[in-house]
Amino acid sequence: MNSSQSGRALRDLNQPLIAAGLPALAVAALLFLSTRTPRGGGLFYLCTFAAAAVYFVAWLVWGNRAAIRGSRPVLAMVRGALWGLSLLGLFLLGALVVKGVPILAAPVQSLLDNARQGPLLLTLLVAVLAGVGEELFFRQLILDQTFSSVRLAAAVSIVLYLLVTAAMGVPLLVFAALIIGLAAQREKQRTGGLLSSIVLHLTWSCGMVLLLPAIFG
Repeated sequence: MNSSQSGRALRDLNQPLIAAGLPALAVAALLFLSTRTPRGGGLFYLCTFAAAAVYFVAWLVWGNRAAIRGSRPVLAMVRGALWGLSLLGLFLLGALVVKGVPILAAPVQSLLDNARQGPLLLTLLVAVLAGVGEELFFRQLILDQTFSSVRLAAAVSIVLYLLVTAAMGVPLLVFAALIIGLAAQREKQRTGGLLSSIVLHLTWSCGMVLLLPAIFG
């Protein structure tokens, strides 16, 4: 490999590291910090809003704004809503089982304390901003802008999503990230835009914020 080829290879490596790796690391650090703050307190919301802001800033710098709409936007949103409702139902059924397993239920209870002790509207706003930010970052920026190989980009997107989610220390959130990530990735690829995956994500996440506390009591 000559010096010119080496330089191009280095640039090809630096782009994903800067566009995907650094924002993901920053978000993971903020989410980890949020778990060390009083539940429902101002610092928790500051950390989670900052994490969402990192996604948006990264997307504004490296993302593709034309990639949101895709083809047949109304149908895409309907698809996303149906998928989101279906996954919400499955996760709520699973929650009925999980709440009887202390080692799994305890981290979820701790996370739900934010919805119980903090303003519900603020918690919903965090869920909306984080959901949209995650779709912009993981399902567009990484999939379309950082790697020349589609399969590599898809794998990196899911792995990074799981690692960032794991920073919150809730095993079931990592499992949820895997399911939601794969479903949203599939919808993005099928519809050619982000509307379906965004609606899917928001339907699921807002539904969980509103209904999961009632299941766990």
